[in-house]
Amino acid sequence: MLKYIIRRLIRFGPILFCITFIGFLLSNGMPGDPVDKILIARHGVSYNNTILNSSELRDQLYREMGLHLPLFYFSFNAYSQCDTLNRISNKARRMAAERMTHNYGCWPQIQSYHQEIKMAIDQDDPEINNLKTLLEIPTYQESAEVIERISQNSPNTGERLKAKLDQILKHKSTFGNFIPTINFHGAGNQYHVWLFGNGKERAGLVRGDFGYSLKTGQPIGDFIWKKLGFSLELILVSVVVAFVTAIPLGLRLSRIRSTKRKNILTLPIYLLYSIPGYLIATLLIFFFANTNVVHWFPESGLYPIGYRPADHSYINNLITGLPYMILPISTYALSSFAFVAKLTANISAEELNYNYVRTALSKGLSIKQVVRKHVFKNTWIPLITIFTQILPAAVGGTLIVELIFNYPGIGKTAYDAVLNNNYPVIVAIFTISGLLTLSSYLFADVLYAFTDPKIKMQR
Repeated sequence: MLKYIIRRLIRFGPILFCITFIGFLLSNGMPGDPVDKILIARHGVSYNNTILNSSELRDQLYREMGLHLPLFYFSFNAYSQCDTLNRISNKARRMAAERMTHNYGCWPQIQSYHQEIKMAIDQDDPEINNLKTLLEIPTYQESAEVIERISQNSPNTGERLKAKLDQILKHKSTFGNFIPTINFHGAGNQYHVWLFGNGKERAGLVRGDFGYSLKTGQPIGDFIWKKLGFSLELILVSVVVAFVTAIPLGLRLSRIRSTKRKNILTLPIYLLYSIPGYLIATLLIFFFANTNVVHWFPESGLYPIGYRPADHSYINNLITGLPYMILPISTYALSSFAFVAKLTANISAEELNYNYVRTALSKGLSIKQVVRKHVFKNTWIPLITIFTQILPAAVGGTLIVELIFNYPGIGKTAYDAVLNNNYPVIVAIFTISGLLTLSSYLFADVLYAFTDPKIKMQR
């Protein structure tokens, strides 16, 4: 069995790499400057003119996030391009330097020109605003116009900058744009830090570090696992309740020979199966959380207003939140119950037509004994498949239920992240969903092998 599990893990390796790599690319391809957004989330928009213009604070956060490193273990560039532009923390300046290098192809002269600008900025030149603008301009003509304005108040600075700018035009050569180069960066790259951490500020994905939320500025790992736990509690209890009640009913239905009696019992199941989950949730709220009808349970949330879960133990939190979980659990359990009962009844009824059932009956076993001892075993495979979908369903399967009941699970967190363009949280949930799906497949394979050893031998 151990060898079988190891073989399955090896097969999942490439898929796991693809999931993490796609998640990494998505996190790096999100629009806007994440450094700006995190600083605003941490300090507020009112600090925009002071904090966001502080190069020291920006550089610190930029390096903390590992954005100053190359993207991957290796990179392909044009010969004329600089492979260290990621060290520039300001996104607009970084893009301008990249475009200027592409337009003129002489990086040494461009670097010297930018160093001259920064030197003038450090000396508190009176034209400091225009100097900062120069760092974001990628063309010669626009830069020359700004330098001309600078020369009116700071002729010496303007003269030095114009000389450096003319050197760029003099050494212009775009031929290097067509010569490819490959650079190897080792472990000092963004993907490695994103996945394994750097031993300092970043712990890495393998330790549950998904970066920072653009909405709050706090580490995503501080809340994402708690949200996932809430959803897992909800769906695990719901599925267990559904299985414990639906499987015996499905087996019972398969033994009934009377068509009339079977139709009477299956009608509620098909009716329940046809009702969408959001309608079940709405009906439960109307009948059991309505002050005008029956107000047995709270209609939304997980805890009473003002309750602080951090001040109490897990058991106290569970007891306090249990009344709030009844209706969400009932909603998901009723939807799952109808499907599992219908599936069990159909599979069991089909199994009863096989020869081994007739043989067992001819040996004196009752139909109840045959179903319990023989038929039920053959229903395990599809039921295992359903049961192992608990993990991936915890992310997206409870979304509607969590929204209706305002339940603070990971599904609602994903919805809020999409509405707020909180891309790091979206990527984190995408990655977690992929990992949970792989885990569920591995769990299912192990259960299949325990249930039917022939499966293990065939694989």
